Amino acid sequence: MSLLEGAGFSKSNPYFIVQQGKVNALCTMSDEERLHLLKEVAGTTVYDEKKEESLAKMEENKASIEKITETLEYMEQRLDELRGEKEELNQYQKLDRERRAVEYTLYDKELRRAREALDEIEHQRNEEVDKLSNLHEEVRNIHDRILSVQANLKTKSNSLRRNTMYLKTLEKDKTASMTLRTRLELEVKELEEQLQQGDELMASNKRELKKLNLDIAKAQKELEETIQPAYDEAKSTMARMIHERDEARKQMEGLYAKQGRGRQFRTKKQRDVHLQAQIEELRLAKSEKEDMLHEKQDKLSSLRKSLATESKESEQKRNDLQEKSKVLQDLKKTIDEKRKTRNEMADARKAQWKSLTDLSDKVSEAKESSRKALYDMRKSMPRATSMGLDALKHIVMQEKLAVGVQYFGLVVENFELTDPKYQTAVEVAAQNSLFHIIVDTDATAAKLMNRLERERLGRVTFLPLNQLKVDNVRYPDSADVAPLMEQCITFDPVVRRAMEHVFARKLLARSVDVASTWSGRSNMDAITLDGDLCSRRGALTGGFVDVDKSRLRAHQDLKLAEETLRQLEKEQREMKDKSTAADQQVSNAMAEVQRLEAKHANLSHLMSRIEDEVKKLEKAIERNTKQIKQIEEDIPSTEVQITSLDGQIRRLQEEMGTELTESLSEEEQALLEELKGTQARLDSEIDDHNQVLEEATIKRQKLQSHLEDNLIMRRNELTESSSGIRPGESSASTMLAKTKEDLEYKKRELEEATQSAEEVEEQLSEVKNTDDSLRAEISSIKNELDKLKTQDAKYNKDLEEAQQDQEKLLNKRSMCTQKREDYMRKIQELGSLPPAAEVSVFAKKSIAALMKNLEKINKDLKKYSHVNKKAFDQFVNFSEQRDALIKRKEELDEGGLKVKELIESLDRKKDEAINRTFRGVSAHFKDVFKELVPNGAGELIMRTVMDDVDGQSDEDEEAKLTKKDPGNPDVSLYRGVGIKVRFSRVGENFMMSQLSGGQKALVAMGLIFAIQRCDPAPFYLFDELDQALDSTYRAAVASLIKRQATPSDDPNDPRESTQFICSTFRPELVAAANRCFGISHQNKVSSLHLLTKNDALHFIANLMSEEEAVGEVTSMATSRAVGSRGSSESAKRRKISEKDDDDQSSQVED
Repeated sequence: MSLLEGAGFSKSNPYFIVQQGKVNALCTMSDEERLHLLKEVAGTTVYDEKKEESLAKMEENKASIEKITETLEYMEQRLDELRGEKEELNQYQKLDRERRAVEYTLYDKELRRAREALDEIEHQRNEEVDKLSNLHEEVRNIHDRILSVQANLKTKSNSLRRNTMYLKTLEKDKTASMTLRTRLELEVKELEEQLQQGDELMASNKRELKKLNLDIAKAQKELEETIQPAYDEAKSTMARMIHERDEARKQMEGLYAKQGRGRQFRTKKQRDVHLQAQIEELRLAKSEKEDMLHEKQDKLSSLRKSLATESKESEQKRNDLQEKSKVLQDLKKTIDEKRKTRNEMADARKAQWKSLTDLSDKVSEAKESSRKALYDMRKSMPRATSMGLDALKHIVMQEKLAVGVQYFGLVVENFELTDPKYQTAVEVAAQNSLFHIIVDTDATAAKLMNRLERERLGRVTFLPLNQLKVDNVRYPDSADVAPLMEQCITFDPVVRRAMEHVFARKLLARSVDVASTWSGRSNMDAITLDGDLCSRRGALTGGFVDVDKSRLRAHQDLKLAEETLRQLEKEQREMKDKSTAADQQVSNAMAEVQRLEAKHANLSHLMSRIEDEVKKLEKAIERNTKQIKQIEEDIPSTEVQITSLDGQIRRLQEEMGTELTESLSEEEQALLEELKGTQARLDSEIDDHNQVLEEATIKRQKLQSHLEDNLIMRRNELTESSSGIRPGESSASTMLAKTKEDLEYKKRELEEATQSAEEVEEQLSEVKNTDDSLRAEISSIKNELDKLKTQDAKYNKDLEEAQQDQEKLLNKRSMCTQKREDYMRKIQELGSLPPAAEVSVFAKKSIAALMKNLEKINKDLKKYSHVNKKAFDQFVNFSEQRDALIKRKEELDEGGLKVKELIESLDRKKDEAINRTFRGVSAHFKDVFKELVPNGAGELIMRTVMDDVDGQSDEDEEAKLTKKDPGNPDVSLYRGVGIKVRFSRVGENFMMSQLSGGQKALVAMGLIFAIQRCDPAPFYLFDELDQALDSTYRAAVASLIKRQATPSDDPNDPRESTQFICSTFRPELVAAANRCFGISHQNKVSSLHLLTKNDALHFIANLMSEEEAVGEVTSMATSRAVGSRGSSESAKRRKISEKDDDDQSSQVED
């Protein structure tokens, strides 16, 4: 709103933006509403607000004045009462002084008695403190012994636990060794039985092999000398006879064929052609037979070569097998030696493992002790400091600070005690400074503090050596005191400034009295060996010091525990290295054994493969031998077949060229008959000789089968069993040798297992003895611990009784102290004491007499129990308050008069503004209406309370209104604003209610323009203000807007340029506008388009034509509503015509 007012818009003028309906609302306004509108335009709202504030202020002042008046009346009454109370107060004060003198004397006597009792109690308490200190010392000694015994018990218990675990391990080892020995004994026994059986089997095999050789030789001799020659002779005879028979048959077939060809062929030439074809076929068959013969001969030659090669290769592989067998035996011996070495290393490794286990238990105990010492040390410092110290260890490593150069650690870590007796004195002197951190510079300290703060890791105090300021200290020259820094501690000179910062102003004193004396003289803190501190500021600190909770002791314990832990961890690392080396040696030995075993397995596998190859070669040799024999047997028959084919070819060739006859010659017939007889004879002989051949074959096959399938096979089996030439199996001798080796190895293992079992038994016996000894020691330690706990309970009971006595003395002391404090407080509460002369009157009286005097005085004071002890003060206070209220009442009266004057001034200014606005709006209305209706006239009439029903003239009304102030009539008499207009030069004037709708709209727009001229704005926005006007009035309104928007150079009617933005659906305003825009609405989206004036007028003309065509007689508001819903055929547009004094403007205002 302030932004619009700064731009020239008036908050009281609502008509610089005229929305739809405002013109109609103005048309239907009553006179009273128009008067209210006039007041808004005049800006009377501000005057009314200020007047309401002033009236509220007046009401507040009136209420305050009434309240002040009531208070003043009450104060006057109270002052009268206080004047009478002052006399009684004088008497009361006299008795009160006497009472205070008696009470002071009585309290002083009681205070002295309480102090004497306190001195006596303090003496008794000192004796009890000495007794309690001795008991504490005894209890501490008992606790130390208990802790020592408990630590010893824990150590023994851990040793017993380790020994028990070792005992269980040994028992398991014993069981395992006994099991192993038993198993090895059984295996040795089994191997011995196998060896015995193997020897017997070998002897049996040798006997059987000898017998088999004799049988084989006999069978072979029989086969070679008797059966084979008979078989060969029978076979050759059979072959000869079959050949002769076949030759005879072929000659017979040739003769029959020759006889048949005489009947088959007609001519000699045909026969010769046929014979030549047969000859060719026979030659082809002969060629095939010859090829087959050559092939068999080549194959025979190849087989003989292969046989020689395979025999040679077989012999080489047998030799190679024997060499590898020797290597295998040597490898077996090496494996046995490596296994023995590995077992020895494994035993040594077990011993190292046991030692490492014991050392690990010791390391665990040391870690536990270190954690306990660290916990005890952390308990002696604040939690934030403990967190910070833990974090600094990692931060220093992360920041890579040089320890001993940039970072020196805790103060307590940088010095050593010259004698343990100074521990308490040094700890009391340093206190929390023991845990301050020493660094080289403040930059290092800042870096560490930033890390701690950023990561929220705790809080510590740093001592930067470059920033520490230590004054030169002159120590007193006395034998009773000594500089604590020089006497009690030693340190590195590098951190001397930090040590001076902590210990420079500390003295070691012989006693508390000496400490008290020299602390004041030298301005230093003095500490005794018992830890009593006399501060240089005068404070004394002392009492019992619990050494068990000592920070230095906790640090020393932690340091010792960490050193022990480091030593044990070093030994553990060395032992682990040795154990690792032993493990590596065992692993290497095992790897070597595994490598040799793998080599042994590979060699065995290779020998097995060689044996397989030898067997395959023997089979190949046997197969080739059979094939050679078979081929040698087949070659003669093939040669016979070739010879037969030659004979057939020869006979056919002889037949060629001879005469073709249907019958044989006599010679040929004689030969045919001879051949028939020969064939018949040979068939008979073949049948007879076939039986002989079968018998010879059966004998030969039977003997060969017996020889090869039985005798030779068995001999081969025995031979292979002895020589090991069998795939996947070992020979009997090899198995026996292997059994002997296994037996020897198992015997060695049995000896080792027996020795190991004996060693385990000895160790088990020793461990059992150690277990019994440890249990006895633990039992003794527990008994001692029970005794110590009994003593500790007794001392604790004595300590509890002593503490109860101490508490009783403390209670008495507290009661006496309370009495002393009470009497001191009572004396202080007495306030200012009476004069010394009044007090001395009661000084010599006894306490009983003083009590009687006090009782009498209190009785007298009861008479004045009602007296107002504050009468004097209240009288003065009430007098001062009364004067202040009177002054305040006068100020409020004066303020009320000023507020009243302000209200009258506001009423006057309000009337002036309303009258001025009415005159201005009325004058402008006349001008505007004249411009809109040149032949008409219009005026505004102010309705007042003086208007009666008969009606008075305007002159009479003005006379009545201006009786009081002709220039500024009384606005309170105004009741409304009327309008009278006429639309012709002569005629009757009409009121608003007598006009038509268009005339009312015109009059309303005239009033709007009048208000705007009275309170102009930079621009105006009209929304279809010409909706209800006809074309004549629309043209007049458009002309008026154009004139008002154009600046005027007339000095009598000055006008600045004003911008008018109007929306319309009529051509009059568009014709007068400087710039036109069209707004389209489609698919719920509005779009703005710059249009020329002709396009805009054309669009409005089309729109008006459509309205006339459909016969719609509606208001432009209704047309626009229909257009906003949109049509599927076309989207209606509405125009904004803008009249602006600046034709170059390109902005669009909404």
